[in-house]
Amino acid sequence: MKKLLFSCLALVVSTMAFAQDLPTNPEPGKCYVRCVTPDVWTNQDVTVQVSPAYKKIKTVPAQYSTQNEVVVVQSTGQNLVVVPAKYETQSFEVVVQEASQRLEKISASTSYEEETVVVQEASQRLEVVPAVYETQNFEVVMQPATKKVVVVPAKYETRDMSVVSKEASQSLKVIPAVWGTETLSYKKREYGSTLKVVAAKFTQGYQTVEVKPASAKWEMSDTPAAECASSDPNDCRYWCYKNVPAQNITINTSELASDAQVITTPGCDQEGGSSSSDCGMGTYTRKVVKTPATTRVSDIPAVMKTVKKTVMVTPPTTRVVDVPAITKTMKRTVMVTPPTTRVIDIPAVTKTVKRTVITPESSRVVEIPAVTKTMQRTVMVTPPTTRVVEVPQKTATLKKTVLASDARVDETTIPAITKTVSKEVLTKKGGLTSWKEVDCKLVEYNDLNINWDLGSASLTNAAKSEIDSKLITVLKDGVSVEIASHTDSRGSKDSNRSLSERRAQAVTNYLISKGINSSRIVSNGYGESRLVNRCADGVSCTEMDHRANRRTQFRVINQ
Repeated sequence: MKKLLFSCLALVVSTMAFAQDLPTNPEPGKCYVRCVTPDVWTNQDVTVQVSPAYKKIKTVPAQYSTQNEVVVVQSTGQNLVVVPAKYETQSFEVVVQEASQRLEKISASTSYEEETVVVQEASQRLEVVPAVYETQNFEVVMQPATKKVVVVPAKYETRDMSVVSKEASQSLKVIPAVWGTETLSYKKREYGSTLKVVAAKFTQGYQTVEVKPASAKWEMSDTPAAECASSDPNDCRYWCYKNVPAQNITINTSELASDAQVITTPGCDQEGGSSSSDCGMGTYTRKVVKTPATTRVSDIPAVMKTVKKTVMVTPPTTRVVDVPAITKTMKRTVMVTPPTTRVIDIPAVTKTVKRTVITPESSRVVEIPAVTKTMQRTVMVTPPTTRVVEVPQKTATLKKTVLASDARVDETTIPAITKTVSKEVLTKKGGLTSWKEVDCKLVEYNDLNINWDLGSASLTNAAKSEIDSKLITVLKDGVSVEIASHTDSRGSKDSNRSLSERRAQAVTNYLISKGINSSRIVSNGYGESRLVNRCADGVSCTEMDHRANRRTQFRVINQ
């Protein structure tokens, strides 16, 4: 009952409004459209988060590098090397017969001297009384008595004598060093951490967005009132203010249940690893000196050699033997009685005789030099020593793995994914207004010069320019339009209707993007139901004929 009363009240109100809202002073030949002050809607973009922001974790594994490490495998030591004694051969003199003396007899020498012997002494002669003479014998020593030296020779004997042919020396014997080994540890490999990524987890949800709130709009009834007395049925149609339900869209969303995380496992705690202190350790053997090298001195006795040596036991002497003088008996005249008369000196008569002068024998000491023999002997010039030879340390190159950089995490924040939904918000309530004069051509269908690609519902730049120049200017006057799109007969009817609806909606969406409220646009796709020529199914037509049927049109309509 309430519904019936509400319907009747609405009918009366609408009839009165319609009767009162007619064009005033209409002119013949002009066209009018009932312009309803539309509800003013503004499009607002609502951002809906369909997927939350989350972390995307990428693990960068640990980087290793191989390095060479030099380790001492044999420590520094010393070796003793014997520097042998230096010998040289020297010549030396051995006295095989000592120096001595011998007496050399100097024989008596005989020399002759001339001696004037008075054979007649000076006298006087008396002329009267001659002197008396007599002959006398006298001894003349022809060789005086001397002594003769007889040499008693020295006495010698032969003795054995020991001579050093090689002097005593020493030899050095090296007792080598005793080496041992020891085992050392070194860091052979470093382990980095192992990172395990636990990806973010999401749960699926949804969010309902109201893109157009509930509203109401005036609609004219399809049939006139039963009691209408006017010849024009439109005069008796009533207007109903009908509810327009809210329009919602459901957007699937993802919600972050747990963000991505990283589980870090230390290098030596990984599977198959060791957690003890010897993780990554290696060993090597080094040679070391346990006992250093020493030397032992050995005495080398001298080498002796026996030689014969003549030694003077009794030196030489002399024995003197007397040699008697040698004389000669000679005669001489001797005045016995001198003359007694006149004395006439008679010079002495002399005679030159040779006298032998004997120099007695003597001896002289003649030095007999020692008799030597040159022998060779080996003499140690430099005693043996030891020379310390440094044993350098020996090294070995070990390869070890070094952790260049530990495993790290590169976090990338994946921004939330949002979806922008256009939501219509009613900013001003509209209603019925007066009639408005329009170009009569706009009431009929007008072609838009849009060349659709076959099977496509995408607007080209040329098509958008066509809409801007023809439709946007009409809609600026506040009228409402119908967008009608048609196809040719090729293809199924259902596919053609669907294609035409998509094309009409493409034009509508473009107008909405230009700020035209969607309530002022009606889009219809008629498919192949309104062909403009004979090119129906089964009729052979040219491409130009088919293109004439592929058209998009618009017309101004009542609101």
